[in-house]
Amino acid sequence: MDAKKKIQDEKLFNILNPKKSNKDFKITIRFQKHLTRKYEEAVVLAKKNKYFMEAGTGDFHKIYASFFPEDVEALYKIFELVKDQETTKIYLNNKLIPYIQDLWLFLMWFYKIK
Repeated sequence: MDAKKKIQDEKLFNILNPKKSNKDFKITIRFQKHLTRKYEEAVVLAKKNKYFMEAGTGDFHKIYASFFPEDVEALYKIFELVKDQETTKIYLNNKLIPYIQDLWLFLMWFYKIK
């Protein structure tokens, strides 16, 4: 299934089922191709993700990887590899929201504490 279609289906599900979608939250990282070693490492890690998706081709190839709180270690590893790229986007339940890096990711890092 196409990544855009799957994301649209999830958004529709969230609208139609607000109690369930507000109960669980998911962080999705989308990053694009860039010529660094970190990109290759991030792609390898993203492909191990069970919510891995791809869209586009060539320079417009986008990689999506989604994480729930229990997947915080994998989220942290990928985020550290792609955080400096200006094309990297982070979504909360498939929505771009303000301060997601400063607030929501910060809150996710609390799940790293054991």
